[in-house]
Amino acid sequence: MSLTARDVMLTDHRIVETEHGPPERADELTLGVDGRGTPRWVAGPGGRGPALLIAASTPVDELLTSDALIRLLSELPALVVVDESGRPMGVVSAEALAEQVLRHLGRAAWPTYGSEPLSAHVSMDDSLLAGSLRPPTLPIRVFCQYCGALNHFDEFPETEQDCVAGGHQLRAVWW
Repeated sequence: MSLTARDVMLTDHRIVETEHGPPERADELTLGVDGRGTPRWVAGPGGRGPALLIAASTPVDELLTSDALIRLLSELPALVVVDESGRPMGVVSAEALAEQVLRHLGRAAWPTYGSEPLSAHVSMDDSLLAGSLRPPTLPIRVFCQYCGALNHFDEFPETEQDCVAGGHQLRAVWW
Protein backbone atom coordinates (compact mmCIF):
# COMPACT_ATOMS: atom_id res chain seq x y z
CA MET A 1 0.00 0.00 0.00
CA SER A 2 1.32 3.41 -0.96
CA LEU A 3 1.88 6.10 1.65
CA THR A 4 -0.17 9.30 1.43
CA ALA A 5 0.52 12.88 2.51
CA ARG A 6 -1.55 12.16 5.65
CA ASP A 7 0.91 9.39 6.59
CA VAL A 8 4.01 11.62 6.46
CA MET A 9 2.54 14.94 7.65
CA LEU A 10 3.53 16.68 10.86
CA THR A 11 1.06 18.37 13.18
CA ASP A 12 3.53 20.24 15.41
CA HIS A 13 3.13 23.64 13.79
CA ARG A 14 1.47 26.88 14.86
CA ILE A 15 -1.58 28.27 13.06
CA VAL A 16 -2.25 32.02 13.13
CA GLU A 17 -5.25 33.84 11.72
CA THR A 18 -4.11 37.02 10.04
CA GLU A 19 -4.81 39.29 7.12
CA HIS A 20 -1.13 40.26 6.95
CA GLY A 21 1.60 38.57 4.95
CA PRO A 22 4.12 36.19 6.47
CA PRO A 23 7.07 37.33 8.58
CA GLU A 24 10.54 36.95 7.05
CA ARG A 25 11.24 34.05 9.41
CA ALA A 26 9.54 32.35 12.35
CA ASP A 27 11.08 30.52 15.30
CA GLU A 28 8.76 27.58 14.69
CA LEU A 29 6.89 26.38 11.62
CA THR A 30 3.89 28.73 11.35
CA LEU A 31 0.91 28.51 9.03
CA GLY A 32 -1.03 31.72 8.29
CA VAL A 33 -4.73 31.38 7.54
CA ASP A 34 -7.34 33.96 6.58
CA GLY A 35 -10.64 34.58 8.43
CA ARG A 36 -12.24 31.55 6.73
CA GLY A 37 -9.39 29.24 7.79
CA THR A 38 -7.90 28.97 4.30
CA PRO A 39 -4.08 28.56 4.38
CA ARG A 40 -2.28 31.55 2.81
CA TRP A 41 1.41 31.28 3.78
CA VAL A 42 3.98 29.24 5.68
CA ALA A 43 7.00 30.58 7.59
CA GLY A 44 9.74 28.78 9.48
CA PRO A 45 13.35 29.16 10.62
CA GLY A 46 14.51 28.81 7.00
CA GLY A 47 12.24 31.52 5.59
CA ARG A 48 8.74 32.01 4.26
CA GLY A 49 6.65 31.09 1.25
CA PRO A 50 3.12 30.75 -0.10
CA ALA A 51 0.92 27.91 1.12
CA LEU A 52 1.10 25.15 -1.49
CA LEU A 53 -1.93 22.97 -0.70
CA ILE A 54 -2.03 19.22 -1.21
CA ALA A 55 -4.86 16.80 -0.45
CA ALA A 56 -4.35 14.45 2.49
CA SER A 57 -4.96 11.52 0.12
CA THR A 58 -2.18 12.54 -2.30
CA PRO A 59 0.19 9.57 -2.75
CA VAL A 60 3.76 10.27 -1.61
CA ASP A 61 5.01 8.71 -4.86
CA GLU A 62 3.15 11.45 -6.73
CA LEU A 63 4.75 14.15 -4.56
CA LEU A 64 8.21 12.73 -5.24
CA THR A 65 7.73 13.10 -9.00
CA SER A 66 6.01 16.48 -9.01
CA ASP A 67 6.94 20.14 -9.12
CA ALA A 68 5.91 20.32 -5.45
CA LEU A 69 9.13 18.54 -4.46
CA ILE A 70 11.28 21.01 -6.40
CA ARG A 71 9.45 23.99 -4.88
CA LEU A 72 9.63 22.51 -1.40
CA LEU A 73 13.36 21.94 -1.63
CA SER A 74 14.06 25.36 -3.17
CA GLU A 75 11.64 27.89 -1.75
CA LEU A 76 8.95 26.58 0.60
CA PRO A 77 9.23 25.80 4.31
CA ALA A 78 6.62 23.01 3.96
CA LEU A 79 3.65 21.77 1.94
CA VAL A 80 0.23 22.25 3.57
CA VAL A 81 -1.95 19.14 3.85
CA VAL A 82 -5.67 19.94 3.71
CA ASP A 83 -8.86 17.95 4.17
CA GLU A 84 -11.75 17.78 1.69
CA SER A 85 -13.06 21.18 2.83
CA GLY A 86 -9.69 22.90 2.40
CA ARG A 87 -8.93 23.16 6.12
CA PRO A 88 -5.31 22.55 7.16
CA MET A 89 -4.57 19.20 8.79
CA GLY A 90 -0.78 19.29 8.91
CA VAL A 91 2.36 19.98 6.92
CA VAL A 92 4.84 17.89 4.95
CA SER A 93 8.43 19.02 5.46
CA ALA A 94 11.33 18.71 3.04
CA GLU A 95 12.95 16.32 5.51
CA ALA A 96 9.93 13.98 5.43
CA LEU A 97 10.02 13.80 1.63
CA ALA A 98 13.81 13.40 1.60
CA GLU A 99 13.38 10.37 3.86
CA GLN A 100 10.86 8.91 1.40
CA VAL A 101 13.25 9.49 -1.51
CA LEU A 102 15.93 7.51 0.33
CA ARG A 103 13.48 4.69 1.09
CA HIS A 104 12.44 4.50 -2.57
CA LEU A 105 16.03 4.44 -3.77
CA GLY A 106 16.85 1.79 -1.19
CA ARG A 107 14.20 -0.57 -2.49
CA ALA A 108 14.99 0.11 -6.16
CA ALA A 109 11.59 1.60 -6.93
CA TRP A 110 12.68 3.01 -10.28
CA PRO A 111 11.54 0.84 -13.17
CA THR A 112 13.98 -0.89 -15.45
CA TYR A 113 13.50 -1.07 -19.19
CA GLY A 114 15.05 -3.84 -21.22
CA SER A 115 17.73 -6.19 -20.02
CA GLU A 116 20.61 -5.38 -22.33
CA PRO A 117 23.51 -3.40 -20.87
CA LEU A 118 25.19 -0.71 -22.94
CA SER A 119 27.30 -1.96 -25.82
CA ALA A 120 30.67 -3.48 -24.97
CA HIS A 121 32.70 -0.63 -26.49
CA VAL A 122 31.42 1.77 -23.81
CA SER A 123 33.71 1.54 -20.79
CA MET A 124 32.28 2.61 -17.48
CA ASP A 125 33.65 1.96 -14.05
CA ASP A 126 30.28 2.35 -12.34
CA SER A 127 28.08 -0.71 -12.82
CA LEU A 128 24.91 1.39 -12.29
CA LEU A 129 25.78 3.57 -15.27
CA ALA A 130 26.15 0.51 -17.48
CA GLY A 131 22.65 -0.74 -16.65
CA SER A 132 19.34 0.37 -18.05
CA LEU A 133 17.75 2.11 -15.06
CA ARG A 134 15.55 5.05 -15.95
CA PRO A 135 13.85 7.42 -13.53
CA PRO A 136 10.14 8.02 -13.99
CA THR A 137 9.36 11.00 -16.20
CA LEU A 138 6.85 13.76 -15.58
CA PRO A 139 4.27 14.59 -18.22
CA ILE A 140 4.91 17.60 -20.44
CA ARG A 141 2.52 20.39 -19.45
CA VAL A 142 1.58 23.04 -22.00
CA PHE A 143 -0.89 25.91 -21.57
CA CYS A 144 -3.09 26.85 -24.53
CA GLN A 145 -2.71 30.51 -25.53
CA TYR A 146 -6.22 30.51 -27.00
CA CYS A 147 -8.24 29.25 -24.02
CA GLY A 148 -5.74 28.91 -21.15
CA ALA A 149 -6.36 25.16 -20.67
CA LEU A 150 -3.53 23.06 -19.27
CA ASN A 151 -2.65 20.13 -21.56
CA HIS A 152 -0.68 17.08 -20.35
CA PHE A 153 1.38 14.97 -22.78
CA ASP A 154 3.62 11.94 -22.36
CA GLU A 155 5.72 13.14 -25.29
CA PHE A 156 6.30 16.43 -27.07
CA PRO A 157 3.03 17.49 -28.81
CA GLU A 158 2.61 17.46 -32.58
CA THR A 159 2.31 20.80 -34.38
CA GLU A 160 -1.39 20.33 -35.13
CA GLN A 161 -2.35 18.81 -31.76
CA ASP A 162 -5.90 19.46 -30.49
CA CYS A 163 -6.32 21.26 -27.16
CA VAL A 164 -7.85 19.24 -24.32
CA ALA A 165 -10.59 21.88 -24.03
CA GLY A 166 -11.77 20.80 -27.49
CA GLY A 167 -12.93 22.68 -30.53
CA HIS A 168 -9.57 24.16 -31.52
CA GLN A 169 -5.91 23.37 -32.10
CA LEU A 170 -3.47 23.81 -29.27
CA ARG A 171 -1.70 27.15 -29.40
CA ALA A 172 1.17 26.50 -27.04
CA VAL A 173 2.45 29.16 -24.66
CA TRP A 174 6.21 28.76 -24.19
CA TRP A 175 7.94 30.64 -21.39
